[in-house]
Amino acid sequence: MIELPTFVDLHTHTRYPDNSNFPSQDIERAALNGGYSEILAMANSEIPIDSVENLKLAREIDQNLNIKVHRVASLTENLEGKKLINFSEFINEGIRIFSDDGKSLVDDQLAHIAFKTIAELDGAVFQHCEKNCHTNPGDIAPPNFSNELITIEEEEETEILERDLTLVEKYKTRYHAQHLSSKKSVELIKKAKDKGLPVTAEVTPHHLMSNNEKIHTSDGEYKMYPPIRAEDDRQALIMGLKTGVIDIIATDHAPHPQETKTLSFKNSARGVVGLESAFAVLYSSNIFTLEELIAFMSTKPKEILHELGYDISENSYCNWLEGEDIFVTRSIYKNSLFENSKVKIQKDITHV
Repeated sequence: MIELPTFVDLHTHTRYPDNSNFPSQDIERAALNGGYSEILAMANSEIPIDSVENLKLAREIDQNLNIKVHRVASLTENLEGKKLINFSEFINEGIRIFSDDGKSLVDDQLAHIAFKTIAELDGAVFQHCEKNCHTNPGDIAPPNFSNELITIEEEEETEILERDLTLVEKYKTRYHAQHLSSKKSVELIKKAKDKGLPVTAEVTPHHLMSNNEKIHTSDGEYKMYPPIRAEDDRQALIMGLKTGVIDIIATDHAPHPQETKTLSFKNSARGVVGLESAFAVLYSSNIFTLEELIAFMSTKPKEILHELGYDISENSYCNWLEGEDIFVTRSIYKNSLFENSKVKIQKDITHV
């Protein structure tokens, strides 16, 4: 048995608050099953966190869970990219992170205003970089041999990232690049850090563990944004973590009902769950040392939140059982890329 500090996920989609009674306890169950005690909840719930009223709805649910939920506010109203929210209202509520994750703040004029205003308020932009998210979102990374699917080129991510880093340099806005997928993105973050800009970045387990040689377009489980790219990109992401260019591993946990993932690749929902599987599959991969995983999944995420003024819980610990096993998702939503994968450690869920 191994005792480890609990993890902190800086990228979870809670789905609630909503109008269809999404089982909030399923987020709690997935987090605890995966060794997470704290999560940062994205703003793109069914009732988006674009007003203080909606924030309060979310917090009412959060406080009933046996995990700590930190909140993000959106950048624009209803995440539509057309009108900025009132950032100062959220700062007064203790919310200092703003993101339209699931979508990107594409409009250049709005981006300038947002980055300038958020810098003045001592907040942070967490950006989902997707140039065509509001117009023509794609399906799959190249090579694409289908006439039906839209190719997601590397520039879809890097053009927004390049623009944002220019704004960070201009306004000194605290910035976090979400779910990087490409070698060029790693290079851009390195250049920004070499300049001393206030930038951090994350990568997901599925981008670290998979390349597009394994993707079958008959399987909607592999549809996500950003897409899984080439082996060179995967290796660059791994090296980015090991050299400190990328700071943390975040799950981008996105629950979807089975019926929305068993469609054709074109019509499948984008996203996978990851809270339960993240540590088990990464530890089993032997890509990283145990000490590195603790840093990427616990120590550094806590540092980022603490730096931004979020109240971090005292250290807590959980037990893991070593031994070969097959990973099976225990929570309701099972759209995991790692279902039935061989692992060499499992969370002790005796008390979960």
